[in-house]
Amino acid sequence: MLTTNAETPTTKPSKPPASTNALRDSKQRRYDRKIDRAKIKARSEIDLFGWHKHNYAANDYWISAHVDTVERIDVDRVSKDEFIRRFEEPSLPVVITGCTRSWAADQNWSKEVVTFFVVNLYLLSHYADQTFKIGEDDSGNNVYLKLKHFLYYADGATGGLQDDSPLYIFDSGFERSGRGMKKKSKSSKSSKSSKLKSKTKPTNGSSSDDEDEGDNDVSPLKRRKVEKEGEARAGAKKETAPKKSRTLLEDYAVPEYFVDDLFRLTGERRRPPYRWFVMGGARSGTGIHIDPLGTSAWNALLTGHKRWCMFPPTCPRGLADPPMKSWDREAVSWFTHVFPRFLKPDPADPRRTLGERWGMVQCLQGPGETMFVPGGWAHVVMNLDFTIAVTQNFCSPTNLESVFLRTRDSRPKLALKLSQQIELLSQRPDTARAFAPLRDRLALLRYVPSVEPSSGSSSSSSTSSSSDVVDEDGVSATESESDTSDGTCMCKKCKMTRKRKMKGHGNAVEEEGEGKIRER
Repeated sequence: MLTTNAETPTTKPSKPPASTNALRDSKQRRYDRKIDRAKIKARSEIDLFGWHKHNYAANDYWISAHVDTVERIDVDRVSKDEFIRRFEEPSLPVVITGCTRSWAADQNWSKEVVTFFVVNLYLLSHYADQTFKIGEDDSGNNVYLKLKHFLYYADGATGGLQDDSPLYIFDSGFERSGRGMKKKSKSSKSSKSSKLKSKTKPTNGSSSDDEDEGDNDVSPLKRRKVEKEGEARAGAKKETAPKKSRTLLEDYAVPEYFVDDLFRLTGERRRPPYRWFVMGGARSGTGIHIDPLGTSAWNALLTGHKRWCMFPPTCPRGLADPPMKSWDREAVSWFTHVFPRFLKPDPADPRRTLGERWGMVQCLQGPGETMFVPGGWAHVVMNLDFTIAVTQNFCSPTNLESVFLRTRDSRPKLALKLSQQIELLSQRPDTARAFAPLRDRLALLRYVPSVEPSSGSSSSSSTSSSSDVVDEDGVSATESESDTSDGTCMCKKCKMTRKRKMKGHGNAVEEEGEGKIRER
């Protein structure tokens, strides 16, 4: 017998309980408050309602494939020697494919849509409560945000998707696992141990030596049983003790072309910040800059797309980096207001554009591609969608002279340490062949005069590495925690040390003034 539609039972989809919606709304409001506080700290010059006043989200910043003129090479098909000869020695940018094939990050750092915001399941499960740097406050202190809060913001309809230049994770301390995470309370453990002690403690005032013979509340057999149970639990806990927390450093490896980083000889403590974990949504990034100390950089993209615009060292500084308001030096502002100038005809030769005259290079970097940026090239980078990347600056044997001269003038202790290590390795039989030529090259630089830090360099903030120029206040505009070109270290420890000294100097001056007034 056929059944009609009227006879077919229909079930309406069940609505989520009101308590579930209320809980979700409460969580969203709590996250929103966290984001607002971070915005106020990181960009105090912008009102909370002014983060999307330019409506840059309505603009299309994607470029077509034919505009991308950067050559692509495969790491498995081009040897290291060929890479040095074709790209590093002539100082030419190149995109390298295949570097991330064997990385755990290639699988772990992809994003998925879950519940009410975009998350990365792997990163969220391992680092949800770990804090990452998203900027600095007016006092130069780092501003941090938990990963779960940032991921919620990055894809929020009223947050990162609408902001003109969204918040951006650019963290050089990402190798510190558990940063910002609350430690488990020891109160429960102490209470348990106190209870155990109270059971085994003598009640007649006898010492621990004659504890077994004393008149205790707990019989010797029962006390021994408790002790055995405690030892068993301690042994089991020791056997199943968790290993050291996993860090993001374990998810990637330095590509073969860039393993010869000479700065590693100076030690992790002495060398300036050089590697960063980078995450952000569309239009995030930072403005035009040159990497510090003449170093080159590589930037491996795991998720999303980045738009690059690069200028060779021959491009005039003021052309690629014209004067702009210090609070409006973001990448999206540069691409909106400065980039169109390079598409106009060159006044000296109308048959070409201004960008063609000065060697401007554009690139659209996709997932799995690694960008090589030679030292001295000014570049600006903007994310076109949600991106996750890792980047490092390095000093290789190829660019040793350029890096050493800049380091000698701005970071003399670092340069001295580097030269000493190269000298020591040049005397060892097993490393003399590789380091003796480097020692001889450094010896030739001994009488090269100092060069002004700002000479021949472009400016200011950073997205894939750090800055080589200081802003109007004498402080690097970079978010990469690196040092300024005048040798001032911008790590948090050094900044706080200078702040304390300035505060102490101010107090001394104030006390001196009060003393003179009393003398009068």
